[in-house]
Amino acid sequence: MVTDYYTKYITTTTSNIPQYTTKISIMNKPFTLKCGYNTRNKLRWISIVDKNNKPILTQTFLKYGKQCEFNFLAERYNLSFFVTLKPKVRTKEFVKDYDYLNWADDFDLYFVGRSQELEERMRVSGRKVYVGN
Repeated sequence: MVTDYYTKYITTTTSNIPQYTTKISIMNKPFTLKCGYNTRNKLRWISIVDKNNKPILTQTFLKYGKQCEFNFLAERYNLSFFVTLKPKVRTKEFVKDYDYLNWADDFDLYFVGRSQELEERMRVSGRKVYVGN
């Protein structure tokens, strides 16, 4: 029986610069993270593209408590991940109309997931347990 079912957690620091681009690595695969700020809704958005400028996460607004899943193009990189905001201080409470302009003071980006291959093996194993085939 295979017992290598694990979830990968990757923490990336944020910046208070209103718009920026940076390089990130997810499961040893290079990507470009683009980040911006919308003055109307006071939210930050991110997008993640591969080296061919194909998005694995299209421009998406982030807020505390929201999980943003990678799209189907992430499967070609064997990735099954979502990104969310992780507070730097776990006990801090955030108001509903929190202004994310200076989000680096309060949050890191937190990537959670596993390989797509592992996700499929877990799905098959779960089905065998519940259904028997």
